[in-house]
Amino acid sequence: MDNIVLTPNITENTILVVDDSNITRNLIEKVYKDQYKVLMASNGREAIDIVDTMPDGVIVAILLDLNMPDLDGFAVLDYFKEKNLFSKIPVSIITGDSSKATINKVFTYDIVDVLIKPFSAFDIEKIVSKMIQ
Repeated sequence: MDNIVLTPNITENTILVVDDSNITRNLIEKVYKDQYKVLMASNGREAIDIVDTMPDGVIVAILLDLNMPDLDGFAVLDYFKEKNLFSKIPVSIITGDSSKATINKVFTYDIVDVLIKPFSAFDIEKIVSKMIQ
């Protein structure tokens, strides 16, 4: 967990960005730094550790990449399903994999939406707005 600092006493609305791409994480942080606390994880294991340490209701949205080292996005989705977390934390997928098989598979989970890379700041704002409302 060299990319993040866990701060369990965060009480403000937080967006968790889970992606192994620094470019993607930095773009999303830039878009939301004045509106939300933005936490970042570079793999699924870091994401699960963050979710497990945060108080309920603090994480208002998760943007989750599918292809990452260590623990991929599907493992995170499986964890959310097992722990019944989709009703507590909205999740949208951000991925470069636009194959029909992948898109169909992610929609077997209770996610909000899928955003295919590359995307713009406007695309991110639309999907986060959809998750938070």
